Amino acid sequence: MIHGVGTDLLKLESIPDASLQREDPFYEKMFTAAEKQLAERKPARADWLRRRFAAKEAVFKALHTGGEHARLDQIEILEDRLGAPAVTLHGALAAHAQQAGITAIHLSLSSEGDYALAFAVAERAGAATNDEGKEHGKL
Repeated sequence: MIHGVGTDLLKLESIPDASLQREDPFYEKMFTAAEKQLAERKPARADWLRRRFAAKEAVFKALHTGGEHARLDQIEILEDRLGAPAVTLHGALAAHAQQAGITAIHLSLSSEGDYALAFAVAERAGAATNDEGKEHGKL
């Protein structure tokens, strides 16, 4: 069942190049060591990091934390063996996902011109319910 869906549309220039430089506070707190290491091998490093930021926002929205555990550095976006984005959660967000029964997070990234788009679906076993205990999609 779907636990939550999240999307983020990012105008690439909204994150200045200076914020993506090593030792910048935004860069240091937003990306994991593994993300930073992978970014160094990318020809368009800054835009690759911007797309990862959009992905983190979309995943966070799909997790439905209600604003709790809002540390985006606990969402890691790397690549699977085919180069597709792969999500790993850490810390409090991983604990939240486990408690919520989330079994998978599906992520799609796209970019066109000055924009990056991220779409995430958090999946869990059983029927998805809202805060009132009603199944999503049911009235």
